[in-house]
Amino acid sequence: MDEEARRCNARPRAPFSGTSFSRVGAVRTLSRSRLAWAATVSATAGFIDAIGFVLLGGYFVSFMSGNSTRSGVELVSGHVGTWLLALLLVASFTAGVVLASLLGHRLPSARLRVVLLFSVILTAIAAAVAPLDVPPLSGAVLAAAMGALNTVFTQDGEVRIPLTYMTGTLVKLGQGIALALTGSDRGTWPRYLALWAAITVGAILGAATFALLGAMALWLATAALIVCTVLDVVLPRRRG
Repeated sequence: MDEEARRCNARPRAPFSGTSFSRVGAVRTLSRSRLAWAATVSATAGFIDAIGFVLLGGYFVSFMSGNSTRSGVELVSGHVGTWLLALLLVASFTAGVVLASLLGHRLPSARLRVVLLFSVILTAIAAAVAPLDVPPLSGAVLAAAMGALNTVFTQDGEVRIPLTYMTGTLVKLGQGIALALTGSDRGTWPRYLALWAAITVGAILGAATFALLGAMALWLATAALIVCTVLDVVLPRRRG
């Protein structure tokens, strides 16, 4: 038994084995069509976030780290109104996560589609109230929609593939590049790069569309989410 233990200990370990580097690949289980679908959802989220950013004068509907930082700065600067706006967006985003998670818990067999439909409804509400010209109201509803959308790829209570949390995606990208440089895994990092590129392109399109159509651009975002919901029915979820 001691001899067997010594042989096991003497075996060379894969680079970064036993660290988070060896677990960067939740996205690798997706089929190419499902990865393209995830990138489309991320692009739509970027589209919405860009519209929200312009609509709210520099606040985000999906990037809560930025809003949290701004809330601190605004409070210290004595700008109570914008401090409250930042907190409202953070609270709305969190509420969207909570509600989507509860819906998914109640309807586990249709969790993903229910969450997508919930996001569609919230985005449509934001588009409907936008003509009232009350940006905090539209922004709060959009933040809730983005919170819900971030629960799409959830497993065992954890978000496995963040669709709008690009800081986490870039961390995964960097870890994937490190694995590729060691020869361990060359195929995962381009997938995270695709997600980052998708949300960036979506933001560019969102800003450009808002410049042309104003808040009416939110109806295009609603339509895009409806298409994503329909595609979810027909696309394979894992590599087959």
